[in-house]
Amino acid sequence: MVEDLAFHLADLVENAIRANASFVEIELRREGPDFFLRLRDDGVGMDEEARRRAADPFFTTKPGRRIGLGLALLRQTAEELGGEFRLNSQPGWGTEVEVRLPWAHPDRPPLGDLPGTLIPLIATSPVEFRLVFRDDRTAWTLDTREMKQALGEVPLSHPEVLSFLEGEMRKALADLGWKEAG
Repeated sequence: MVEDLAFHLADLVENAIRANASFVEIELRREGPDFFLRLRDDGVGMDEEARRRAADPFFTTKPGRRIGLGLALLRQTAEELGGEFRLNSQPGWGTEVEVRLPWAHPDRPPLGDLPGTLIPLIATSPVEFRLVFRDDRTAWTLDTREMKQALGEVPLSHPEVLSFLEGEMRKALADLGWKEAG
């Protein structure tokens, strides 16, 4: 089953939340022929043993589960396409996952519906987000801390705010030429 990259992002955010993160930074960027997906959190981080086993499909820290396929599938996808998968984590520092994929590879997973995935996470997650979408021509950034300050008493979960954010994110993806984004 081919999962889209939005699905992988949702899984990485879920991991960050379970690791007690208060801040998650997501960067999606195109550089030449490559596409990069990077997620960094300030959660509890992993010790060397957990870091070594994190991308093993038969290892998980999720209660009641015996397998953890998210990181394993992401690593497998990157490696099968000739890309790279990198995982950095330390206790007390947090975790960073970065994946490089060849953009034009016919088997690269589609981006999926990034706004449809990220906007609900922003509205309902107990963490602050910084999103960066960029290429060599343009960049779009959203920081929920700045938005909350600008909005004052109006919550990010307000329907008009969510509609605005979704529209802005879709426009940014179109400006970047990431047409498959939904």
